[in-house]
Amino acid sequence: MKRLPLLALPLVVLFGLSACTTGGSATPSLPPGAEAQPAMGAWSPAQSGLIAATGDPMVMPSTPGFSSGVLYVSRVYVDQTRAAHTAQLAVITAGEGISHAFIGVYDPAGGRLLASTADLSSSLGTAGVLQAPLTSEMAAQQRNKELWLVLLIGGMTKSPTFIGGREYGSNLGLTGDYRLWTSTGSTFTALPSAIPQLKVPAHGSIPFIAVGP
Repeated sequence: MKRLPLLALPLVVLFGLSACTTGGSATPSLPPGAEAQPAMGAWSPAQSGLIAATGDPMVMPSTPGFSSGVLYVSRVYVDQTRAAHTAQLAVITAGEGISHAFIGVYDPAGGRLLASTADLSSSLGTAGVLQAPLTSEMAAQQRNKELWLVLLIGGMTKSPTFIGGREYGSNLGLTGDYRLWTSTGSTFTALPSAIPQLKVPAHGSIPFIAVGP
């Protein structure tokens, strides 16, 4: 398990080729297997060497806390068609008495668990950027495919806080296609093999969670 300095999140900008047309000629298509890159200046997980992430950690303004035994489910989209081997989380203040802590990746199409970390309990007792290996490789997913990144802390006496999005802003103004859900149950000590019943929280802050090569 690799721990990085808190402000040392990678920022590797990927330069894409652009093509233009003149005189009515057709725009060249991308080579087989190539992926279109986002507009320069627009952040994407791929710019930080990530496959999918809940947001840009450099500008996320909040430090969300969590309740024990609850699954926190965040919607993301695949930004690189590559196999995933790691998960990332950024701890601002250490937690205490932590047990049964995991990050999982689910396919919302069937609710199936695709990959997860081992127990992260000891790592959440120290501030910093946590880069944890997945217990098994997650096969490459199609670019723009929706995934759900899930954080669980089964037990704790003091919640750690994390880099995350703005409080109350996660589902602001949405009546569907939500960005954050929580489990209705609050006694989980392990990630289930399939997503259980969820609810839309009245408020909440999405933590920075990412998966990478």
